[in-house]
Amino acid sequence: SIRNITNVDGYQTWREHEHRSLSKLMQARLNYLQNPVTPCADVKRFTCDINKGCGYGCEIHHAIHCFHIAYALGRPMILQSSGWRYNPSGFDQIFQPPSLNCNKSMASGASSWNTYKTADVVKIPLIDDIHPRTEFMPMSIPADISERLIRLYGNPFAWFTGQLMKYLLRPQDWLMEFMKKKFEQIKFETPIVGIHVRRTDKVGTEAAFHDISEYMRHVEDYYITYQYQNPNSKFTKRVYLATDDPSVFNDARTKYPDYVFYGDTVVAQSAQLNTRYGTESLKGVLLDIHFLSLSDYLVCTFSSQVCRVAYEIMQQRVIDGAWRVQPLDDVYYFGGQNPHNQRAVISHKAIWPNEFSFERDHIIGTEGNHWNGFSKGSDKTNGQSGLYP
Repeated sequence: SIRNITNVDGYQTWREHEHRSLSKLMQARLNYLQNPVTPCADVKRFTCDINKGCGYGCEIHHAIHCFHIAYALGRPMILQSSGWRYNPSGFDQIFQPPSLNCNKSMASGASSWNTYKTADVVKIPLIDDIHPRTEFMPMSIPADISERLIRLYGNPFAWFTGQLMKYLLRPQDWLMEFMKKKFEQIKFETPIVGIHVRRTDKVGTEAAFHDISEYMRHVEDYYITYQYQNPNSKFTKRVYLATDDPSVFNDARTKYPDYVFYGDTVVAQSAQLNTRYGTESLKGVLLDIHFLSLSDYLVCTFSSQVCRVAYEIMQQRVIDGAWRVQPLDDVYYFGGQNPHNQRAVISHKAIWPNEFSFERDHIIGTEGNHWNGFSKGSDKTNGQSGLYP
């Protein structure tokens, strides 16, 4: 079949090699950045406080924002985490230290962001507090490997962010063993689709309520396609269900009896608002993100930072995972990023009254995907706005 052509002409082999090569290069660079040969006290460095006062996904994205800047400007990042709400003893009890050479004792006397070009030690502020905006902020990617990334990945920035997470979130041995035991206990197998149903903190404010049927419609579409592509395969339709509402498990299993749902109601209970913070809750969210990232396909809301973290971590594992997600609301984004612009590769003439026309090479600012073939946005070249395909 056409699907097998890349296995015959060598293209798939090249993609696999390039994927491994880029990951190896990126991890080597990050290790070199974080562990300078020169004594840490003698190098310019950044500090970053993980304690943003929000959920796990939000605080990890804050740390990754700091790491983006550290990489872009070539300074090691010292992550401060004393009193972390998820583990008061600090980040390093859960994950390996970001640096063996630069520790929090090297973070004292940090200057404010406006001195980042000259000061020896600079504290990176929240992404929304960085002014003026700089070109190296999200969604920028390393310029020297940009052509390779664009050639291989449908979402180069998600891959780059996934690589930063791969380094920053290296688990301690106890966490690695904990994950391994859970993997064996639930007998995690593929094919499997991961869905993340958020129901508590953001519904009604940042996110809308989505019934389980809205998720499962896309799960069913995935398995229809899978069956078509594997006509001789007998498989179980598996779903890994992550949620902060324990009642979703019973709802899903009652309405979709021909599916096998993996997941843990205890984890869901720990994700409730009154029990969300603490080490036990952290173990639960880490499990959910881990198994969501191991899924073949994701259905979730990109307004959720947990969903976006899982998607970013997924990029470490698969050659091009850009397509392996169906969000129910937002397009993929990084909170606080620079404008979400696209360059038109072909011209478009409006057909409907609420559309706008544009020419090839016009810059289109994306404001939201309606998931019906149209997005809302504006033409930065001619000033028109509305819907575009």
